[in-house]
Formats: sequence, C-alpha cells, structure tokens
Amino acid sequence: MSKVSVIIPVYNKEEYVERCLNSLLNQTYTNFEAIIINDSSSDNSGKIIERIASENPTWNVYSFEENCGAAVARNFGVRQATGDFLYFLDADDYLAPYTLEVFVNHIGENPFLVGPISKPTTIVQDHYIADDEDSEDEQEQEESNDNQVNVYEYRGAKKKKALRRKAVINILWSHDFVKTHQLEFDEELIYYSDQSFTLGAIGVVESIAAIRVPTYIRGECYDPIDHPSLRQNPISAKIPDFLKAYQRFKVQFGKYDNHIDKYLDKDFLRFYHRSITNTIMKDNEYLTIWFEPLRKSAELIDTKTRLNSGYFTSREMKALLEKDESKLLQRIKIRQSYKRFKTALSGRQAMYKEIYRSLFLNRPVKENRIIFESFAGKSYSDNPRAIYEEMLQDDNSYEYIWIMNDPSKPIPGNAKKVKRLSLRYYYYLATSKYWVINARMPGYMIKRPETVYLQTWHGTPLKKLAHDMKEVRMPGTTTEKYKKNFYLEAQKWDYLVSPNDYSTEIFKRAFKFHKTMLDVGYPRNDVLYKKNNVENIDEIKKKIGLPTDKKVILYAPTWRDDEFYKKGQYKFDLKLDLEDMKKRLGEEYVLVLRMHYLIADSINTEGAEGFVYNLSSYDDIAELYLASDLLITDYSSVFFDYANLRRPILFFTYDIDKYRDTLRGFYFNFEEVAPGPILMESSEVIDTIENINQLKGVYEEKFEAFYERFCSLDNGTASRQIIKRVFKGEK
Repeated sequence: MSKVSVIIPVYNKEEYVERCLNSLLNQTYTNFEAIIINDSSSDNSGKIIERIASENPTWNVYSFEENCGAAVARNFGVRQATGDFLYFLDADDYLAPYTLEVFVNHIGENPFLVGPISKPTTIVQDHYIADDEDSEDEQEQEESNDNQVNVYEYRGAKKKKALRRKAVINILWSHDFVKTHQLEFDEELIYYSDQSFTLGAIGVVESIAAIRVPTYIRGECYDPIDHPSLRQNPISAKIPDFLKAYQRFKVQFGKYDNHIDKYLDKDFLRFYHRSITNTIMKDNEYLTIWFEPLRKSAELIDTKTRLNSGYFTSREMKALLEKDESKLLQRIKIRQSYKRFKTALSGRQAMYKEIYRSLFLNRPVKENRIIFESFAGKSYSDNPRAIYEEMLQDDNSYEYIWIMNDPSKPIPGNAKKVKRLSLRYYYYLATSKYWVINARMPGYMIKRPETVYLQTWHGTPLKKLAHDMKEVRMPGTTTEKYKKNFYLEAQKWDYLVSPNDYSTEIFKRAFKFHKTMLDVGYPRNDVLYKKNNVENIDEIKKKIGLPTDKKVILYAPTWRDDEFYKKGQYKFDLKLDLEDMKKRLGEEYVLVLRMHYLIADSINTEGAEGFVYNLSSYDDIAELYLASDLLITDYSSVFFDYANLRRPILFFTYDIDKYRDTLRGFYFNFEEVAPGPILMESSEVIDTIENINQLKGVYEEKFEAFYERFCSLDNGTASRQIIKRVFKGEK
C-alpha cells in the first residue's frame, strides 16, 4: 500500500479542527501519516491537536513559536513528509470517509489527481451528499453523486478547467513529482500562495487527471465577522496580494505554457473588472494607493488580450498605460454608470432599485414620516401594530405609512397603505424619518444617516439566534452568508426593543448590537393586560367566528429549519391526532391552529370540521391568546408572551432531542424551566387537557419563577414608553 502524507496547517481553528481530524481518523484508507503544523495558535487548537494526536502514534505534530502563515507551514510539512503521495487539508474543512481510498486507487501513473471542492448539505449514514462547487452543469453533478468513479483528462486549452482552481486542497500529489519540479508555496503571498504550487505543476504536464466524486467538504465559517477565514477577508485586503501574485506568476510561469499565460491575463482582467473597480467606486482613495501596481500589471498583459477585453476595460487599460490616474477614474465611473443603466433595464424591480438609489435617496427626508412594517409586509400585526395604535391615541401630526403585501386589508387610522416592493415603497423608505420594523430588511436597502431605525424584533429567544447559532441549515443560504447578512442588517438599527433582561443580554451578543436597547417589554403584549376581561374576550371570539359556549385550545408550534422540500417549498407533519382530539374533547373544546406562515397552507384538517379552526393567517395572534383557555406549543417563543395571561401551557415536544441537540440548540435547560408539562405523544396531550385543573398546583412554583424571569417588564405600557423615548426624545 502506498503511503499518503496528509499536511494540515492550523491557526486558531478550535471550532473546526476536531471535526477535521476526526474525518481523517474515519478514513477507510489507513496507510497515511498526519503532519499537523500548529502555526502558533492562540486559542485551544493546540490542546485539541495534542489530545487527538496522542492517541495516534503515526501522527506528527509541530508547533511554530510565531505565526508564519499557511505557505510557510505547508512548505515545512512537505519537507517532513515521508509518504509516496502528498495531500493538503485545511483545518476548517473535512473529508468524506472514502476520500484517500478513492484518490490512491485512481491516481494511476498520473503525477497528480484533482478532486472537486464541495459544500455540505446533509450527511446520511456517514455518506456525504454534497453540492459540487466545481461542476459546470447538472450532468456533472449527477455523475458526482453516484457511486462510480471516473477519471477525466484535460489537455491543451481544456486545462483551463483545472486552472480555475486556485486552491491546492483536494489534490493527491506524487511526492516524487513535487521534488523533481521543486514545487513550493510562495511565502511572500498571503491569499494566493496556492497558485505558486499549482501553476508550477500544471505548466509541466501535458494533461491533468480529475475525478468528480464529492470527497472534500469545505467547512463553513461559524464566525465570519470576528474570526473570518482568509477567503472571507474583505476584497480590499486581497487586492494588493492579487496584484503582486499576478506580476510574479506572469514572470515565473507564463513562459511554461501559452494556456497559463492567457489564463493569468484573463484572470487578472476578470478580477479587475469584478473586484478592483467595484472597490475603487466605493472609495476612490484606493485608486491612488493601487495605481502603480495596477499600471505595472497592465504592462504585462498580452497586447491582443488587452485589446480584446471589451470596450470599457480596454480603454481603462489604456489610461493605465498612459499613467493617467484621473482619466482612469473617469472611465471607471462611465463603465459603472453604463452597468447600472443596463441592469436597470433588466426588469421592473431592477428599475425600481435604480430609481431608489439614484433619485429617491437624494430627496429630502420627511421629519414627520413613519414607516411601519410587520414580517416583511405579510400582516398588520405584532409590535409595529401595537406602537402604531398607541400613537393614534395622541394628537400629533405624523404621516403614517404601512407597508403591506395586500394593501386592501383594512387597518384603523389614517395611515397610507403601500404595497411592498412597489415604486411607492422605495420612495417612502428613502424619505421617511422613522422605520418601525419587526424583522430583517432586504440587504439592498440603504439606511440614510438621518433615518431612525426602530427594530422591535418578534420574540423572546429559546432557540439560538443569529451569531449564537453554530451552523445554519436553512434553504437558500449558508452559515457564512446568513451571519454576514444578519450582521450588516443589525448595524443599521438605532434602537432595539427587548422584552426582558434575559433577552437583552442575548440580543446584544447574538445580533452584535451596540446601540440603544429599549428594555421595556413587548408592545404586542400591552393588549394582554388591557383586554384580558370577559367582555373583550367574547367580542374577539365573535369577530373571529369561534363559539362562545366552548373553551378554546390554541396550538401554535414553531417551524423546523430543516423541514423543507427545497427553497420556497416547506412541510410540516402535524403530530396531533385531530380525530382522537375531537372525539374526546369536542364536547367542551375547539382547537385553533396557528401555524408558521411558511407551512400554514399545507395542514390537512379534513375530518375535523367544526372542531378545528385553522387561523394561521389571522393577523393578530394576541387576540388568539386572549380568546384561548390554554396553549399547546413546543419551542416557539409564543409561550413567553402567553405566560402573561397566567393560563395553562402544554409543551408538545415530540422531537426535542433532535431540535435541542442538532437543529438549533437552546439557551437554557428547556425541560427544567418550562412552566408546564413536557409531552411526547398526542395521547398524552389529550390526557393532560382532560385533567387540566390539576396542572395549576403542580406547576405553580415553576410558573411563578418563569413569569418573574421573562414577563416582569410587561405591564401594558411598553408602547407608550417606546413612543416617549424614540419619537419624543424623553428619557
């Protein structure tokens, strides 16, 4: 059996390195040595490495006294290697169990074998099902996910497929080949040192062998804000390194192969077009800083390639060669204007966004104009509604704007109802002094310095939030993207409402929020104190259409992040036995369903007519609280609000182990703190309701402790306190 030397540089990867090393321990191919270089980590990475390596005598651990960078660590690892093959692995990534076996069995006489770099989606019985970042079409992806391993060869111009890779990872290298051609990492480069190794290899071979089986999983960064990986650093930090790399590689490798020479030129022009000019447009001072290395780079580009780079880019390259910085900036601005104009013509929303950016954001801000929006326009509800209705009690001259998906819905007062994503929507966003919103806004929205953004949020957290979540498993996003977008949104907030001291501590950390926190309770709970009486409750029941001669059970579960077919298509398996509930409870109760809006329409209540009322689309959940006599929920934050009514709460948590330990995680010991019984079966729920009067004495002490911790700020005055602080400037 051939021996593989796996080289792993590690610098401050305590959250990832154990997963990485465990994936190495789980390899089906066992004849390998691990060469782990602790590049002077200041976290617990070193301790984790030593613990795992101490149990594996073929693992070699080296520690640097000072941080030297990945290039130095990898070069050092190559010098220590004794294997027939070399394999580079990053400490925040991990391997499928069959990775080394597949590579060794299929490299044959090739000097190196290239595999795809994948991103994780799900793991089933230790087999990784992954999305291949390198696949160019669906056919390749299908081939990647079956059990057959085919080796593909790329020759001549087709070697550009391999040239697309800028990473040395997930390639099995012949150690003799590396020695013969003296391949090494350029230690003067920070971000692009991998290419100094790969380009040196690609330039001396006639063909490149590759497989498409998903073997290498690129780990997601858990903290892209405070501890980003190298590839997540801002593009402005990478540009100087890119320019240095391009100049060095043109001289060093361009002579090997015309394909490499053309690739480097086109890669430079693509990077210039997409990244450098966009960064310069955000801050023109960068042009002065980078002008000289840009000019030197332009001089190295093949004349034909430069002239064929497109009308705008070729004119900008000409300005560089003429050493005319002001002309270059002018031409970049012209191209950016043309690009924006062309984008604006691509569709209605694109046109609206361009009008928003170029026209509306230049209009004066209206000092008395307030925008309200709840759950991205889905309803007239929640904290924004409570604040708005409290403001209607005052004699003031504010202009109220309600953003709604369906402006035909009636609302009290004289607010203008504006359809979300209409042209008027963009106009009012740009010109309103105040935004009152309970969920995140689209990332393209720009908060002007004059605008005051009051973020009310929409619940007390039991489940981990935002940056407190380790991994995010939601459709259409990744951990890195989700957390970065959340951070950018939270930096726009001027005020954040908190329902209790417990939430305040979490919000500050999870949202990375450092402005004004309003610890006043939730405005949406004011009504629970003002209308908790027989007259108002009967009025609510009649308005909704619920029978007044029966008690009401409210079932309001949370949505599970992993319950979806694909992006935009969600599912929920209703575990309550509605037929049995109706049979045993129907004489005394009715059941109201309040499901998450994503799955509200997929609930089947056939056969339970007259007993079950699906009110998932009912705007005001507070009125459902008031109308109900008891609540069934799980991990939804509704139970924090409902506790203000001091009515029974049942927790139907049939999947608690999965939800707590795998999906989201909790902030506290849910079973210990919950102010009601934890139930796992539908029959248990029904039994408990039949004996509901026994609950009060059993849970009285726990309920009072829960109420004091989570509900003590709520007293019916939250909306009034917020109005005084935010709109009237009172302390």
